[in-house]
Amino acid sequence: MQLEILKLINSPVPSNCYIIFSENTKNCIIVDPGSFSSDILMSELLNGNLTPQYIILTHEHFDHIWGCNELIKNFNPTIICSAACAERIIDPKKNLSLFYDQQGFSVSGNILLIENLNYSLEWEKNKIDFFISEGHTDAGICFYFDKNIFTGDTLIEGEKTVTKLFCGSKKNLLKTIDKIKEFQNNGYEVFPGHGNTFFLDGYDLNKML
Repeated sequence: MQLEILKLINSPVPSNCYIIFSENTKNCIIVDPGSFSSDILMSELLNGNLTPQYIILTHEHFDHIWGCNELIKNFNPTIICSAACAERIIDPKKNLSLFYDQQGFSVSGNILLIENLNYSLEWEKNKIDFFISEGHTDAGICFYFDKNIFTGDTLIEGEKTVTKLFCGSKKNLLKTIDKIKEFQNNGYEVFPGHGNTFFLDGYDLNKML
């Protein structure tokens, strides 16, 4: 079943949020809902008559998880993330929100760990596969389906991957780059955590370093 992808820009920190949905069933997955106010996201869901079943978090940083609590309050979707991410979204220091506004927040809800899913989810007659993508943070994940790969802040077009934050590692990033190379020359479109989508074929992954 063909899945559609809609991109929104989170605010006040401009990161990317994606709605992956089935036009037939109106079920959807929200990727990295990172807005302080979820008004725009909620409007898109209501106007499209879409029901979020899952939230996928590419990593734990506040600008990618800020809208989770509003979605959980209204729809009670299940969060899918890595075990390390699940441990950090409940901690305002580890999700970095405390350092943004000196108040911070935490996220809690029903969580499915990709480790317990055996790194794969069957959804709407599609297979969504996950892998750990260390570098920006050791809690990071990428996932892919149907020639689409979602990379969070691991891979952003034309940008060096930030590795200086809590649990970041340039050494571990090298391993992730080797993994992403496996997807090159296969027609994959990259949906990053910031900036524009782009195609992986021909892209110089050394720009990540």
